[in-house]
Amino acid sequence: MSYLSDQAIERLRSAARQPANPPDLTGTRYRLIEWIGSGGMGAVYKVEDTALGRVVALKVVEDSGAVEEARIIAGLEHPGIVPVHDAGTLADGSVFYAMKLVDGSPLSEIRGALTDRLRLFQKICETVAFAHSRGVVHGDLKPSNIMIGAFGEALVMDWGLAARVTEPVRAGTIGYLAPESLLTPQSDIYALGAILRDLISNTNARPALHSIVAKAMADSPGDRYESALDLRDEVARYLAGEPVRAHRETFFERAGRLFARHRVAILLVAAYLAMRILLLIILHR
Repeated sequence: MSYLSDQAIERLRSAARQPANPPDLTGTRYRLIEWIGSGGMGAVYKVEDTALGRVVALKVVEDSGAVEEARIIAGLEHPGIVPVHDAGTLADGSVFYAMKLVDGSPLSEIRGALTDRLRLFQKICETVAFAHSRGVVHGDLKPSNIMIGAFGEALVMDWGLAARVTEPVRAGTIGYLAPESLLTPQSDIYALGAILRDLISNTNARPALHSIVAKAMADSPGDRYESALDLRDEVARYLAGEPVRAHRETFFERAGRLFARHRVAILLVAAYLAMRILLLIILHR
């Protein structure tokens, strides 16, 4: 019996997700290069903007939902959100919008030191907080919807399920979807907690970081962090070696945190004391 390699299986899955027919770009300024992927109720293609001589991403959706998505993104000008360049309707009636083509990898594929991943997470929190300040909830935050650019930029993608605050939940991804029925900033905070949970899995993160996850993913919205910025600041306290509000430390945890925070100073003092003791022993022989 022969088996397919992981690469072969992924190619088959990719082919299955690819639309049977490419979009008809007749009458537009765009020339199709290749299919990139599918998500958020639409397919995304790499195309050439022949008017400006640049390569962009073109998202095509069969219903009018893409127009609202494009309008939401266009109203969210932030370094962590991909800008929209154009929108319109194709010859077959499907809706499209053009946006910056991101060169990077999904957050789910990012490896490296835990501290580096936590700093990326803080950037994501800031982007989500900005959207909330404009009255928009993403509604489908998950690692595959966050791209990390070639220069370390964190971009929140796929706003197809985004909605205004307090609208009913339309869909989402199990494991990242909050239990309540209305979309609020706390719904996104729940999803951010799930993303943080994934980032710290299989690491030696201290219990305080797991407590941050637990608070962000509390069943009751009122028990979660009040805002995405509060969650970002809590992670900042963890990174700085400070106590976090979500966790009650034991004596040994506090001692370990203080040692980690002041490791260099403690080791220098210990080395100095050891040398003093050694000199005293030598002098009294």
